[in-house]
Amino acid sequence: QASDASFVETVKAAEPITSASVAVLWKIEVLSWEEAASLGGIVVGVLTSTLANGMMSTKTAEAASAGSLVSSSVGTAIRACAVVMTANLCFSFRGLYQKIFRASPQGNPSVMDDMNLQYRMQQIGILLCLIPVLLFDMPHVIRELWDVSDKARFMLSWVFLRYVSIAVINGFAFTSYNLASTYILTRISVVHHAALNCIRRVFAIIVTSIVFRVPITTLSAFGIAVSVGGFFSFSHFKMKRLRRPRPLSSLLPMSEV
Repeated sequence: QASDASFVETVKAAEPITSASVAVLWKIEVLSWEEAASLGGIVVGVLTSTLANGMMSTKTAEAASAGSLVSSSVGTAIRACAVVMTANLCFSFRGLYQKIFRASPQGNPSVMDDMNLQYRMQQIGILLCLIPVLLFDMPHVIRELWDVSDKARFMLSWVFLRYVSIAVINGFAFTSYNLASTYILTRISVVHHAALNCIRRVFAIIVTSIVFRVPITTLSAFGIAVSVGGFFSFSHFKMKRLRRPRPLSSLLPMSEV
């Protein structure tokens, strides 16, 4: 809420960079310069398409055109950027430690499958967030629901049922996404997973443009093409590197895919 959605999505586009940095620093991934350049292309493409989409969405107000891609103040923008970059790092470390856990005897897929792994991660997340939510958000939520219910019989209205239905569908979709993410991450590298996740943002831009009838501008289409091209380039150079025979003296474990 503190910043513009396009600004947040623009900073989130740096996910492959943070994931690559974490994976290389922890020595579970090796990147060639071609792969690194391809990751840069993905980030630039997603950034371009996101900025273009954000400018198109805010074009209805001429006054917003100068500030559609920045927050209301520099301080707010810096705080929002710090929060989003922290989220990027959390995403990267989640992938890192899932790979490390999978390499241990306890994390072998024959011992713990993806469903149970995702269940345990969500369980820990709920336990960590339950007390802060109850302390800081629940009183406000209950007060707002009580006021609306008292004024418009909200709890018995069609609006409430529609809200509950959308919340259930959203929860199911988000759980399915996380399960699919866990399943894919078990089978590919941390950086490849981050690149796929970045491409998801391009897909989201295309779908929302179709559903909400927001025209895709030339700049946005260019950004989409660059990001997709960068992803295919990354996959090509990664497979090329993996097919290259390793020297017999290479004993250090590297990422499998």
